[in-house]
Amino acid sequence: DQAGQLARFSNYGRTKVMLAAPGVGINSCSSLPNQFKTNSGTSFAAPQVAATLAMMVNRFPGDTYSEIIDRLRQSVDPDPTLELKTISGGRLNIDRALENGFLNWGCRLH
Repeated sequence: DQAGQLARFSNYGRTKVMLAAPGVGINSCSSLPNQFKTNSGTSFAAPQVAATLAMMVNRFPGDTYSEIIDRLRQSVDPDPTLELKTISGGRLNIDRALENGFLNWGCRLH
């Protein structure tokens, strides 16, 4: 959530969940023209992780699957409250996962 805590609906597990990712208050498309709505759920966190992995594969084309996963795990923002709830003990940091390449591409997270 906005305070950096796991949402009540979050999946977690020291041996099952790699990292935490934003899933509360995510702006998303609306069925109404030219409008956005705010949603929450793991369905909004998972695409951020998948997109990060896709960008990592593009940025590090010589890396194996295992190396990409290791990069992702090592690039999280550490958080003591996540140490016993995730494998990595942290939350997704896209810029760090791309070795500071995300913001250099001209992308901005809002």
